[in-house]
Amino acid sequence: MNSSRRWLGIFTAVIGILAIVAVLLVLFTNGRKVTLLDENTPQGTVQRYLIELKDTNYAKAYAYLLFSPSDKISTYNDWLTSNVSPYSYNQTTWKATLGKVTQDGNNATVDVMVDTFRPGGIFSNSQYSQQIVFILTKTGNSWFITSPTYLYWMF
Repeated sequence: MNSSRRWLGIFTAVIGILAIVAVLLVLFTNGRKVTLLDENTPQGTVQRYLIELKDTNYAKAYAYLLFSPSDKISTYNDWLTSNVSPYSYNQTTWKATLGKVTQDGNNATVDVMVDTFRPGGIFSNSQYSQQIVFILTKTGNSWFITSPTYLYWMF
């Protein structure tokens, strides 16, 4: 009986610590303001695209994309239907960190580290990190993302 009470106390303490850590993370990470980069740069375009996705402003996010004529997606509704559904997120949270930018004339790449957080069991890894390389093309004075156009990291 004494042993089971001790385990119950330890388990309660661990749950309490996890709850406090979760509250602190929410309090200290939500209030940070992001310094916007110049929209007429590859990294600024990717940054604004990701911000619009995070804020669920899908029409604005779509405006940063450029599709080739061979793509099956030709309209905003096509893109929205293939990427966003009521069941898309499944309680997934993500953050993106811009990395190396390579620019060659009217073409550029921007490396982005995306950290995805999913609730899981006590023994599962709830964080997954992946490097995504955004490919951009310059048209006029604006940069457009040509790849990836599918939001696979959000699921």
